[in-house]
Amino acid sequence: MKNSVKLVMCILLLLVLVQGVQAVETYVFVTKWGTQGTGNGQFNYPYGVAVDSLGNVYVADRLNNRIQKFSSSGTFLAKLESSGSGDEQFFRPDCIAVDSSGNVYIGDASNERIQKFSSSGTFLTKWGSSGAGDGQFNIANGVAVDSSGNVYVADTANHRIQKFSSSGTFLTKWGSYGSGDGQFNHPCDVAVDSSGNVYVADTDNARIQKFSSTGIFLAKWGSGGSGDGQFNNPYGVAVDSLGNVYVADGLNYRIQKFSSTGTFIAKWGSYGPGDGQFEGTPRVAVDSSGNVYVADMYNYRIQKFEIQIATPTPTPTPTTIATTVLTTVSTTAVTTNPTTTSTTIPPTTTQTTAITTGQTTSLTTVPTISQTTITTATPKPTATVNYSATIAAMQSQIAEQNARITEQGNILNQIINFLRTVFGWK
Repeated sequence: MKNSVKLVMCILLLLVLVQGVQAVETYVFVTKWGTQGTGNGQFNYPYGVAVDSLGNVYVADRLNNRIQKFSSSGTFLAKLESSGSGDEQFFRPDCIAVDSSGNVYIGDASNERIQKFSSSGTFLTKWGSSGAGDGQFNIANGVAVDSSGNVYVADTANHRIQKFSSSGTFLTKWGSYGSGDGQFNHPCDVAVDSSGNVYVADTDNARIQKFSSTGIFLAKWGSGGSGDGQFNNPYGVAVDSLGNVYVADGLNYRIQKFSSTGTFIAKWGSYGPGDGQFEGTPRVAVDSSGNVYVADMYNYRIQKFEIQIATPTPTPTPTTIATTVLTTVSTTAVTTNPTTTSTTIPPTTTQTTAITTGQTTSLTTVPTISQTTITTATPKPTATVNYSATIAAMQSQIAEQNARITEQGNILNQIINFLRTVFGWK
């Protein structure tokens, strides 16, 4: 009997697992900040966005030639603001990244260089010049930093990725113009996951390419269009702590989320000025809690979103399991001349439990039927007979049979209670 119960439970659990319920990820609007202007917290084409380990948000305020720093809720904290080509000056900064120590790397695009600052805004170093040689750039349009402090730059018009040490020493490069694996057509952004894999927004090829830290091609996904997994000018790319990839799908005015292998997970956004709408999405960033920040360029603002996981209600699928417990017919005939007593216990009827693997459960248990018939013939015998002992023996047998039936009923009730506990049935 115990083995039968275990078998029934295994079947039930397997049915639930096979049926399965997929959680649906959606992203909900949390807050926004920014308007058009030159004041603190205002923007003139916010292009790049990045988040440090403390949740502070950095924005490359492109046409104001400055970097602004905010709390995770949008409170203005600090800025680096000066137009020009000198140290700590900017000319149309397009991109920004922050390493694990809080150092800030800025793609000073029109000055064709990378500038590095401390978290407090102190200038540390710079590298780059205009050209196609190693360490030179033709629009440094995307920047990312790995866990070892290595810096990757999307050298857009040179159609390549360059890799540097944290101090700007050239390490390696890969890419050329084209549409083949490892080739690029104006790559606009780059991101690195915790394992050192490099993701490139291959903008004019309408795809994402994935590489090892040394530039070995690993995978790609995407094509031109507006369907799931398709892109229209993917300008920005970011990776969260779980390795999920977020793409700023620029002219589709949305954000798309993928697994590290390119499986589509979620999307949100549409064209417009409302909450959750965009008018240009050049960059996206993700903090350690999974909150997503989007540079909504032509709406002159930053929007923040958080994940919301909903489990859809499955369509109930009735599953009926018939559990039959047979009790052998027991007939006891006791003859005491001239009295005959016959006791008959019929088999236990079939018990059927209907279980629905959804949110509603219908449980039906047919009661066990037990019948005892005692017939005593007449006349009474002339001999002295101990009727009490005989009847007591029969009653003992009946009680034993009833105890077995009760035990079987208790086992079924335990199964039902277990299912209610595991699946949350009421």
